[in-house]
Amino acid sequence: MKYAPEMWAVLGRAIRADRERQGLSLKQLSARVAKLGGQASDRSIGSLERGVVPKRGDKPPTLEPTVAALGWLPGWADRILAGEDPSVVLQRSERPAPEESPRAHLLELVPTVYEFSRTAAGLGAPSGLRDEFDQLVQRILSAVAPDGRSYALAAYRPHAAGEGVPVDDVARINDALNSND
Repeated sequence: MKYAPEMWAVLGRAIRADRERQGLSLKQLSARVAKLGGQASDRSIGSLERGVVPKRGDKPPTLEPTVAALGWLPGWADRILAGEDPSVVLQRSERPAPEESPRAHLLELVPTVYEFSRTAAGLGAPSGLRDEFDQLVQRILSAVAPDGRSYALAAYRPHAAGEGVPVDDVARINDALNSND
């Protein structure tokens, strides 16, 4: 698909702004692309940022590896080229850093998972179902924890006013305080 030249300029500004927001030079971004298995020289990234319209085809082969190295999800560049506002497309603040390990990303998702179960309970879902859900999350985390540690955090388990801290949270807090990590 051919895109309007002005949309290449919009995309280029979005790429440059995101690279600068992340504090990356062109060379650093090029190295990040290579680290992820792609190819894009700092010169070709500069061409993308200047909004140079590709001579052949609809997209240069360096586009997707470059935006992936910035942490963009597949399709974001296409959405911008199709006319969507880059600030809307790129607003997702929880996007993982591209060099981040999958395990680290999984652990970053845990607070959101617990927030989901708390919100569902707040909307009327049975608290027992919330507890089952949280236990399943813990089983999943235990299955991928290389050191056997529990990643359960009492901070993500809010309690009703006057209810006090449940016994299992007290044990988790004490274990965390007494660990040698």
